[in-house]
Amino acid sequence: MRKDLEPSNCIKAVPIFKNLSVDELDKIIMISKHKRLEKGDFIYQSGDVLNSLYVIHQGKVKVTRYSDDGKEQVIRILSHGDFLGELALFKENSVSTYAEAIEPTVVCLVENSSLKELMGQSPALSIKMMNELLSRLDRAESMIEQSNLYSADAKVARLLLDLQMHDLVYFKTTKINLSSQLGITRETFSRRLKKFEELGYIKVIDNKTIKILSKNKLELIINPDLI
Repeated sequence: MRKDLEPSNCIKAVPIFKNLSVDELDKIIMISKHKRLEKGDFIYQSGDVLNSLYVIHQGKVKVTRYSDDGKEQVIRILSHGDFLGELALFKENSVSTYAEAIEPTVVCLVENSSLKELMGQSPALSIKMMNELLSRLDRAESMIEQSNLYSADAKVARLLLDLQMHDLVYFKTTKINLSSQLGITRETFSRRLKKFEELGYIKVIDNKTIKILSKNKLELIINPDLI
């Protein structure tokens, strides 16, 4: 096995595991295994009952759900170090979403039964798992609020500010996926980027990279009351 694909590298990449002791990490590594996925393969589909925690080691995974009329909504795009399936650690229910590899991907699997046993022995791990769940709930509530209350301008502005680092935004997935995540069409997404560039708020460097020129102007789009 390539060194970069060893289970130890996979597990150490997960934020909730980073502060564990060497002994605790070794125990998780011992119960983990790798699975390779091709583009279009599913980790799980709606209706499946999960029995493992899945960690993205390489590649990208799209988590989606479908409306009654068959419209896809992208919920999250996961990459190296991200994980899913953690809710099954606390309650065994079938999932209502789909997790699909959008490029060749390697995931690590950690069986729930073994991880639950370890969590019982490690309060630190349990606390970090709960904190991550609360964080995800906050993000989910923010997405619902954004979908219900924000205009298309505000949705795109919020996304740019959320993704920016040192005034640069790098899109790690396609505009189709990003627009679906925002609940708008790709055309609307592209028009808003062009509009912001014409106004001098951003500069489109290439198809995947944007430079933020005015954070304040983007903030005002989201919250006009700041004026």
